[in-house]
Amino acid sequence: MGHEQSRTIMSTYLDEVLGKRRFDLVAELAADDMVDHTQPHLTGAAALDAHARGFCENTPDLRVEVLKIIATDTSAVGIWRWDGEPHHPSAVSASGAPVIPRLVASVFEIENGRIAEYRAFVDAVDVFTQMAQ
Repeated sequence: MGHEQSRTIMSTYLDEVLGKRRFDLVAELAADDMVDHTQPHLTGAAALDAHARGFCENTPDLRVEVLKIIATDTSAVGIWRWDGEPHHPSAVSASGAPVIPRLVASVFEIENGRIAEYRAFVDAVDVFTQMAQ
């Protein structure tokens, strides 16, 4: 597997699964034993599906903008921004303002052409700035 296949996996997840709500594609992206660190009690496609559906259901008007994808033969990093009004913010600041980090890095470890591990990171500066409000 080459870096282009890793790039395609990330692009499919961001543009199709999240951007177009194509949850039917999850089963072909996730390895059977995939670990999604946002879903500690699930594995495989069930974990990725729960993650993607939960995010999209919380933000029905979700729009995804892919800023950059960096890929190797065994990993892919997608840096993306999202817009929309979530039903529930990620957190609430001390003053009661919603904290909604919108810049995300999705990191996939890829084995045998499928996602083996998924970690999501948000922009810490964005979070700290919102928490201070």
